[in-house]
Parts: sequence; structure tokens; C-alpha cells
Amino acid sequence: MPLTEKLATLPKEPGVYLFKDRRGRVLYIGKAVNLRNRVRSYFHSEDATRPWLRDMIAKIADIEVLTTRSEKEALILECNLIKLHRPPFNIRFKDDKAYPFLKVTINEPFPALIITRQPKEDGARYFGPYPDGRALNETVELLKRLFGVRTLKVVNERRKSGCPWRDTNKLLPRACLEYHLHRCSGPCIAAISPNDYRDASKRLCEFLEGKANEVIKQLEQAMWEAAEREEFEKAAKIRDQIQAIRTVTERQAVHLPVREDIDAYAFASEMGLGCVQMLLVRGGMLLGDQHFVLRVNEGQSPAEVLSAFVKQRYSSGVPVPKIVLLPVELEDANLLAEWLSEKRGETVSVRTARSGVLRDLLDIAERNAKQSLKEELLREEQEKLSREFALKSLQSYLNLPAPPRRIECYDISTTMGVETVGSMVVFVDGKPEKSEYRKFKIKGAWVVDEMTGKPRPDDYAAMGEVLTRRFKHYLEGDPKFAELPDLLLVDGGKGQLSVALKVLGEFNLDIPVAALAKEHELLYLPNHKAPIALPFNSPALHLLQRIRDESHRFAVKFHRKRRTQKALRTILDEAPGIGPSRKKALLQHFGSLEAMMEASVDELAKVPHMTRKAAEALWKFLHEAKVKS
Repeated sequence: MPLTEKLATLPKEPGVYLFKDRRGRVLYIGKAVNLRNRVRSYFHSEDATRPWLRDMIAKIADIEVLTTRSEKEALILECNLIKLHRPPFNIRFKDDKAYPFLKVTINEPFPALIITRQPKEDGARYFGPYPDGRALNETVELLKRLFGVRTLKVVNERRKSGCPWRDTNKLLPRACLEYHLHRCSGPCIAAISPNDYRDASKRLCEFLEGKANEVIKQLEQAMWEAAEREEFEKAAKIRDQIQAIRTVTERQAVHLPVREDIDAYAFASEMGLGCVQMLLVRGGMLLGDQHFVLRVNEGQSPAEVLSAFVKQRYSSGVPVPKIVLLPVELEDANLLAEWLSEKRGETVSVRTARSGVLRDLLDIAERNAKQSLKEELLREEQEKLSREFALKSLQSYLNLPAPPRRIECYDISTTMGVETVGSMVVFVDGKPEKSEYRKFKIKGAWVVDEMTGKPRPDDYAAMGEVLTRRFKHYLEGDPKFAELPDLLLVDGGKGQLSVALKVLGEFNLDIPVAALAKEHELLYLPNHKAPIALPFNSPALHLLQRIRDESHRFAVKFHRKRRTQKALRTILDEAPGIGPSRKKALLQHFGSLEAMMEASVDELAKVPHMTRKAAEALWKFLHEAKVKS
């Protein structure tokens, strides 16, 4: 149906709209109180003159709408669909998928503290995201010592199935190293009672929420109760824990004359780069700050960016504060407040402030946002200059007519010829262009061994097949392979270089080509009898190594996925009680044999189509298979 007809037949109900291009890819997702009025405004209002909107509207080939019962339902659906499709024209934060969260699995009998990059609505508690992964690892080490909550994914299943507390007739496993290093309280060996462990998990969550004072009060009460029962060793441990928490909070927190839980935000932008700064205030203490970077299209306002950020942040399951403090008024502030109130379980205010302590908080956030943005711009400028220097250096070493703007690198990954795959990675201006990466399943890379007369895998034939298919797609006009590289790099030595030159000759393509061998980092070039050894500190060598290593990583990842899927198919076909529906659901939920092996009975039982009985049988089958292997 033509767009003009679709625009005329749009419903007037609230809902979500999806703009799609000719290939069916989702370009943009938005919500509306009145779908017809909102969608038509993109094509007829003054907003359509904004540069990023003109670019998007020119690509729209189809419109899909989903109606809802209310605007709040539309807001929730919009958040979920943006996370699912990751549309290019929606505001998305730089590396937003990579930001780690802290997950406390309070939905399990013995909760664990886990670092994850994919928060889900699974009943667990999530805290974050945390932009600094190294600092997060240090935080986890501290939390393990403070609260003794496990970080390993599996607890002894007899404990989960309700074995008696310290049943001397049951043989418990030996303690792991974490227990002996005093970084875990040992729930899997019954070194701590289920109730005490549950209390420790609750205190951990409260501490992460910024409620250190409440945690200290609970611990003090537990310490005195232990002393009254003459459990002096336990009381001493609690006393040391209280002192450690006080030391940490006194060092990290700044006290403020407010008592509410507040997330205060500010936004700064310059040269197409934006930074959202967030201050966390809990119970009157300024616990810290975080900043998040994004690309800003010309014409996007601070209100649009902050609205998108608030939706993305709190849809991830992180704790919702009492007050969301913003520097500007949001058009949908009341709707956001209603949604956040439902998530928190009590009234949440989405507001700004013109004076007083809250205004001071916004001023602090704004100063930090500008400073963080300045540092990010400086870092990007330094990286850009480094990349440009490396490309010019590479041009000089390879005698190229110009610095190679687009570099493609190819690698092969296999295990004795099983599930052989090839990878193509693309770097543009010295940076990875992941949307241009391609994967190849190798079909016929075998050769007959002259000694044994049996077929064996042939890496040269595999490389030839990958390159042949890539340039054949180009000549056939495939849009996925529409651009030729300025430099073709293959992982390997003289043999791989010869294969690349042969393929290019068959297609009459004149493309500079090189091969980088891993063993001594030697560079093989056409018409050179001996390989070139670039200086070990050469920026050109470092760039080539980075590209080669990325192609290797991409190939190995794909190969492991294929190999694991094959193993999963074989094992699950033999598992009792696992039919096609359960098999498909398990594969979609866990994705790898390793993840399924680490899953508990409770986690297996939560998969669609699974029952508790089937989960217990599958867990037993998988672990018996693991022991045999």
C-alpha cells in the first residue's frame, strides 16, 4: 500500500509507530496519543525541516502501527521495541549495549551477585549501568568481602531442593577458593544458614540502593543479638563488617540537606557529541556520578535526549528514585512519572528546580557534564589523530597512492575441517565498521591427502572460496558488498597472499593486498621475495594487528557458535522429555551448551514449555553427560 494511502487510514487511538525502509529495517520507533495526527505531522509540520528528520523521511518506505489501550502502555511498548530493534534514528547512547549492570538474583533460593550486560525482566534486581567496567570489578570484589554473597553461577542442587540444614547424613562438596579467601559465605557447603544468607542478600541490595545507614542499623541489632546468645565469634565478624561499611561510605559519600532518593541529570553537547551526567543521591548522601555519551543529530533538543535517556535507563530494571530531577521540562513528564510510580510502588516526581538544594544539584551535574564532554572530545580528537597517523604510515610502508580509507580483512576458523567458517571485517578510517562485517559458511574446502588418500581440510581453498564469493557478490550488484576496499588484508602468510592475488586476477580487480602472519608479525606483499618486518612500535603495525585480531575474533566466535549449536542439537535430541518445542525454546533461551550446563533446575524450569519435572530430568542428563566427557 502506498504511503499516502497508509497515512489516510491510520487509527486515532494511542499506540506505537514504526518507520521502515525498503528492506524492512526499522528506522525509527515512537509513541503517540493519537497515531494519525502524530505520524502525519512528520510529513506536514515544520519539524520535517530538521536535517535528521529530512534524512529519515527520505528513507521511509513503510509504516507499521500497533495500537494500545493507553498512552502508558504505548510508552512501555515503545521502550521494549527500541531495545529489540535498536533503530538508527532513535536516540541511542554510545556503546549502550556494552554498559554492564550488577544483577542480584533475589528470585533464587541463594541469590548471587553477577555482572551482566543484558538486563531482563526476570525477577532479579539490577543496579547500574556502570560506564567503567574496571571500577565495577573492583566494586564487586569489595561487595563480596562485605556481604559474602556468591558470584559463582551454580549452588549445590541438594541445597536448592531443600536438604536439611547441616544434615550430617548428606555429603556436601568441598568449599571453593572464594570461601577460603573470605569472599563468599559458603552457601553451597552449608557454612551459612539459608535465612542468614537471605538477610545478607537483602542488605547487599539496600547498600547498592544507597541505604548504608539502614544496613548498619540492621547489622548492629544482629551483632547485639549474637552477643546476647554468647555467639561472640559471630558478633565479632558482624562488628568488623559494620566498620568496613562505615569506612567505605564515609570515604565515598557527601552529605546533603535532603532526605529523598534523587537521580539528578544534566546534558551538554558540542560538535555532534552529547553527554548525559547523572548524580545519585540516596538518603541525603551524594553517592557518586556517572556519565553517558551519545551522538546528537542536528536539531535534537536536550528535552528529547533526556526523555529518551530516562526511558532507556529505567526500563532496564534499575531502582527508581523518589525524584527524577531534570534541567528542563519534559513534554511527557506526567506520563513518565505515572510509569515510574508504578515501577517503584509509590509516587515518583519527574521535575526540575529553579532554586534551593535541588537547583544546586542540577548545577553540579551541569558542570560535570561539561567537563566530561570536554574530556570525551579531547579523547576522540587524540584517537582521530592517531588513526590518521597510522594510515599515513601504512600508506608509506605499502607504497599506496593514498591512505587506505577502507580496509577489509579475512580469516578462516575451523577444527579439523568441522564447521569451517570465514570472516570479513571492515575498518573505515581506522575504526571498525561492524555493520559491514560479514560471515561465510564454507562449503567445499577439502583436498585429498597424497599420503593417505583421504580428504583433509584445506585452509587455502577455504580462503579462496570466501574471497570468490565476496567479489562475486560485488560484481552481481549485491548492496551488502557494494564497496571495494582500498586495502585487502588476509590473515596468514605467503600461501594466503597467493590465493588472494589469484582470486583478484580472476575478477580483473586491481586492489592492493597484503598478508600478516601471526608467528613473527611479518607482512607479505606482492612482488616482494622476502616479507617485511615493520618496527615493533610502528602505528601501522599496531593498526594491522588490531584489524587482523578482530577478524580472527569474529571468525572464532562464529565458529564456536556453529560448533556449539551442532553439539546442542545432538545432545538435546538424546535428552529425555525434550521434544521439538522444548528444544527450540531451550536453544533460544540459553544459546550455548555452556550456558545450559551452568543453569540451575529453577532456571531450566522457567523456560517456556518446560515443567519442573522435565527441568530436573534435563539437569541430571546434562550433568551426567558432562561427567562422561
